[in-house]
Amino acid sequence: MERTLVILKPDAVRRKLIGEIISRFEKKNLTIDQMKIINIDRELALEHYAHVKGYSFFEDMINYITSGPVVVMIISGENAVTAVRNLVGKTNCLESPPGTIRGDYGFHRFENLIHASDSVESAELEIKRFFSS
Repeated sequence: MERTLVILKPDAVRRKLIGEIISRFEKKNLTIDQMKIINIDRELALEHYAHVKGYSFFEDMINYITSGPVVVMIISGENAVTAVRNLVGKTNCLESPPGTIRGDYGFHRFENLIHASDSVESAELEIKRFFSS
């Protein structure tokens, strides 16, 4: 069984899409192993987005992810990383096809509702980052 990390970002929480998004994972026979609602502080945001630090939108991303509560989940299942990323869609909502979470509900480049780990290795690092205990 594979595990992955998913974050429902502040726009998903504000827009009351939590239940709708979670139901899509459950309908694909994926399991929510752990879930919590947190506010990501600046330090954690800087660590999580360190890989895009050189980009012009970096500070906007940090401000956005720290702007309100998020739902952080560990999701498991067969090929969980790929299955979740297929459900989520492309990073840019405007390029994401209908039927994906971002394609159906997104309308902004990085205010894109959801984060999903991009590999098994990233998932393990991100799970440790957000579920340290």
